[in-house]
Amino acid sequence: MCSGTATSCRSIPIPGLPPVAPALILFLASQAFLSGQGLTGQVSGRVQDPSNQLVAGAEVTLTASDTGLARTTKTTDSGEFLFAEVLPGKFDLRVESSGFKRYEQKGAALFSGEHLVVNTITLQLGEVKDTISVEANPAPIATQSSDRSGLVDTYQMQQLSLKGRDYLGLLKLLPGVLDTASATREAPGNRALIGLFMNGNRQGTLNLNLDGISTLSLGGGTGPFLEASIDAVAETKVLLTNYQAEYGRSVGGTINTVTKSGSKDFHGGAYYYFRNEALNANDFFANRQGLPRSSYRYNNPGYFGGGPVLLPGTNFNRNRDKLFFF
Repeated sequence: MCSGTATSCRSIPIPGLPPVAPALILFLASQAFLSGQGLTGQVSGRVQDPSNQLVAGAEVTLTASDTGLARTTKTTDSGEFLFAEVLPGKFDLRVESSGFKRYEQKGAALFSGEHLVVNTITLQLGEVKDTISVEANPAPIATQSSDRSGLVDTYQMQQLSLKGRDYLGLLKLLPGVLDTASATREAPGNRALIGLFMNGNRQGTLNLNLDGISTLSLGGGTGPFLEASIDAVAETKVLLTNYQAEYGRSVGGTINTVTKSGSKDFHGGAYYYFRNEALNANDFFANRQGLPRSSYRYNNPGYFGGGPVLLPGTNFNRNRDKLFFF
């Protein structure tokens, strides 16, 4: 129980769980209700039979590929289904209905803030124990939003050369984005938005969201206060024009950054990036005058890791789909 002061809190015994501090319980419980602006999306679609008749009451299961977290719903009388508040990432879709073969689609992708409408699912007549698997599916057409946006995902961040390890330096690859400070992005910092222009709008008309929360100063609109490490960024989606009213804070464009989440498996790594004048050739004019190479040094070590949270003596260890860290 807790009173008005933190010093009077004590542990609360919960059946099947070790004693946990009340503050931790409140924090973990609150995470289920936190959905930042532009972070989650939705997945919807329609199910029909071979004669193009809509199938009502079909069971639809959406499973996150990385975490194994599954959500289930049923199609309406009009054969439609909807999953709201879905975190970005890859997922598997399964549809089951009596008298039809099971339908499975793997590897579909949802990006932050996206209203994804999957292609119409046609069930085939047969036993439920039979399965039709779809590995590749035509790209869905965005019909739920008129916004024009661009995306830089984690694969591009890993594969493309980036001198200063400032992930905002990759935004210049998107149409309509001009980066006048690209030559000076030597390292990550709190002035990363300086020099970024979108669709000819003035500097200072952009907004940078980190997991749905704006990182800019509420007073002057400057910043950002915090720029995530490139190793922690899962994707960066840039809303350029015609985006929804919920992003009306800034007219020049909105940058939605989504950080990585842990998965049901443990993953991690370590790195050390450096630059040193010993690896460079001397400047032509300095060499002609017999001067040594000027100092040019950059050291950026770090590590990252993620996986499931395991609590001894609980069912958290069984399926590894309850709680994760990164």
